[in-house]
Amino acid sequence: MKYAGLIEIALTFGGFMIFIIWQMRSLKRDIRAREEREAKEAAADTRKNEQPARER
Repeated sequence: MKYAGLIEIALTFGGFMIFIIWQMRSLKRDIRAREEREAKEAAADTRKNEQPARER
């Protein structure tokens, strides 16, 4: 097997690249989810602070 080392390097590099792409997609998804959650929390806080106090 003349090219066994080259095949091994290519498979290792390919696996590494797939792992990197998977992690980057997961990170982007988690960042979007966190931003959406923070926006919802900020909107809820804004609504909560805008409610007028009960008059006596």
